[in-house]
Amino acid sequence: MRDLLADKLRTTLSLAGVSIGIFSIVAVFTVVDSLKESVNEGFRKFGSDVVIVERVPLEPDFDRDGRQKLWQYESRPQIGWPEYLFLQENSAAAGNMAFSASFEMECAAGRESYDEGAFVAVDGDWRMLVQEKILHGRGFTSGELASGAAVTIIGSEVAQKLFADIADPVGRMITVRGVPLRVIGIFDSAGDNLVGMMDVDCVRLIPVRFAFRIADITSPAVKTRIIASPHQAGERSSDGISKEEFKSELRMLMRQYRRLRPVQEDDFALNELSFVAEQFRSVFGMVNTVGWVVGIFSLLVGGFGIVNIMYVSVEERTRIIGIKKALGARKRVITMQFLAEAATLSTLGGLAGIVLVWFATLLIPDTLFPIYLSPSNVLKGIAIALVIGVVSGVAPARYAASLHPVEAINS
Repeated sequence: MRDLLADKLRTTLSLAGVSIGIFSIVAVFTVVDSLKESVNEGFRKFGSDVVIVERVPLEPDFDRDGRQKLWQYESRPQIGWPEYLFLQENSAAAGNMAFSASFEMECAAGRESYDEGAFVAVDGDWRMLVQEKILHGRGFTSGELASGAAVTIIGSEVAQKLFADIADPVGRMITVRGVPLRVIGIFDSAGDNLVGMMDVDCVRLIPVRFAFRIADITSPAVKTRIIASPHQAGERSSDGISKEEFKSELRMLMRQYRRLRPVQEDDFALNELSFVAEQFRSVFGMVNTVGWVVGIFSLLVGGFGIVNIMYVSVEERTRIIGIKKALGARKRVITMQFLAEAATLSTLGGLAGIVLVWFATLLIPDTLFPIYLSPSNVLKGIAIALVIGVVSGVAPARYAASLHPVEAINS
């Protein structure tokens, strides 16, 4: 090890290649794992058994010529409020169900106005749509939803814009099209969310029956959906209803309400969040592959650097190796000595790369999702660096072990 430290420039250049390679691989592992955890947490909030009745399917549908059937979706009718009431009354398998209608409209409080985000009219188990905590105030009561009370729960950005000088705006009034609304709750700041039904920070949540007074929710510009889940969570519930059977019931009831003949195709879509999860998994796989490719090329450069520095080290210590062998040192001892040096050199480079990743996680702001360096990724990085060091040191170590004692001493 003393010989490696003697030529600091050569050692530093060799370490740099390994550091860059480990940095690339561990950085990709870190980002992908953090992204996975953020996405999985989002899906866990909504549940794996949720079915969304919408006009347009999440999964692309293509005709025989390979073109997406966008023209069919545009001609489909909206998911209506009466259909929600029909499903709610007739579905035997549904456990929780909610309706939402999103539309853009300006609101005001005093001299301040706000026109970003959307009003979201809700009914039923509205917590299926938004999982964020209510920081101040409370949620809707069943009576307020049933009567269409003039109340609203607003996002943190809405509260900051309309009530900048008020610490707790609960109980204050906002107006929309001249109609007053009382603020009963404020959602906690959610930030940019990868998995969500709405932009919670900019939302104004209102009862559907109140929305009838200020907007036409049958308009094509309004995005409506019905969200439902079967009794209990899991693959099969206690009464024997699976998610597929639940979807079949929803499809049958929707077709019945819309009076579709058996030969007619569905003019609605039953979407599942599992499709979105699959798309995320494919993206994760692609990012992982790119990270491995970049990292392997960097590691090859670092590995060749270690091979080079170890051969130079063998040449510089040829006489010492000869003396050791003359004194009875076995080939295995010489081989292990140089393998240990190569592994140590590579591991130091790997640790440097991991430290760089750690600094990067501290400097990168948590905009879309929090990024953290997990112990498993640290161990992966060290293990990869160790393997690269051992593999790179095999040839120089075997060369050193095969030197003839007399020739080595006289070199």
